[in-house]
Amino acid sequence: MEAEDLATQWERLHLSKEESSFFHANPEQYTEEAARGKYYLVGKALTEKSVNSEGFRVTMSQIWKLDGWVIFKKLGEQCFLIEFQKLVDKERVLRGRPWFFDRHLLTMMEVDEKISIHALHFHFEPFWVQLHNLPLATMTEDFGQQFVGSIGHVIKVEAEVDGRAWARCLRVRVAVDLHKPLLRGKWLKLGEKQHWISFKYERLQNFCFKCGVLSHKGRNCARLRAEQQGDEQA
Repeated sequence: MEAEDLATQWERLHLSKEESSFFHANPEQYTEEAARGKYYLVGKALTEKSVNSEGFRVTMSQIWKLDGWVIFKKLGEQCFLIEFQKLVDKERVLRGRPWFFDRHLLTMMEVDEKISIHALHFHFEPFWVQLHNLPLATMTEDFGQQFVGSIGHVIKVEAEVDGRAWARCLRVRVAVDLHKPLLRGKWLKLGEKQHWISFKYERLQNFCFKCGVLSHKGRNCARLRAEQQGDEQA
């Protein structure tokens, strides 16, 4: 019997009285370990394939070019626990997102010492999004906050001190939902005139070209599978 099958059957068994009881841990005993969590990130490459640990370590170390050392510990096929020697290096990595490994998005989360690493859910990743074809009157920090809210949580709008952002395009940093289709643009109506505002995601590489989401590619696309099944039944 496969180990996974055995584990699944084991979980279905009713808990005994002893198994149902709680072990009460004193949080004060783990203060030092909890404080250490600020030096860690958890990263996950959005790919169906297993990620080579050594290749990941070498590639990301070269890309980041940190001042201190960094240690990568593999947690799963695509997931890594990343420890930094210096907090400034960790903050630099967070500010520089999005990162990619072998053209696959590396989504990252800070460690919450109160929950299990396996309970982490990767939902968002920050991207700089360019808004093209905006009327000059709308190229402001306030407008960017309101208009781009449909993509995700707005982190920052690139603008001058007075809030004006007149330039070739308006740049907005957004926490993009990895499980929703990327918006290609949006209509804007200003007075009697209509404008198609196109969105360009900076440094965007692989994503599902069928449904437009970042969290999967090709074969794992439910929309693609449904269409293939429909073709087979036709």
